[in-house]
Amino acid sequence: MKKETLHTLAADKLYLLSSIDVWKGPVKRKDFYDAVLNEGRMNYFFLCQYMGELCDADFINDEDDALSLTDEGKEVLAMFGDGTTPVARPEKVPETRYAVYDEGDFRVYQKRVGDVLVFSLAVSKDAFELSFDYEEAGEQVEELIRRFDI
Repeated sequence: MKKETLHTLAADKLYLLSSIDVWKGPVKRKDFYDAVLNEGRMNYFFLCQYMGELCDADFINDEDDALSLTDEGKEVLAMFGDGTTPVARPEKVPETRYAVYDEGDFRVYQKRVGDVLVFSLAVSKDAFELSFDYEEAGEQVEELIRRFDI
């Protein structure tokens, strides 16, 4: 791995720790992810990877869809985080919109945060049969995101 890549990886993780710290208490995972994605510093896949690694390292608590720093996370942030600029706590979280619609032989599942498309999946209706216990588009799309672990 290149030195710049390692530096960026560490900087992005410190950025996420400091961003959680800015909220001053537990923050809903969805609100936090939406704020980070809306800022545009990283894409959804890197965000999920970094957050998973931070949780595995026991720097972040992720319980009941609420994120907070552990004592270890606070210590790491105190030691290394003075140069990080966290995402600003948004006064208004961008609107999240979901869509599930048919387009030709495909069923399309989409999630948008503000004006940014953060998830889109087109599934062949003939090749795949997806069944959901959920009726609402948002629940279906979030279930697909969970299934793909992204």
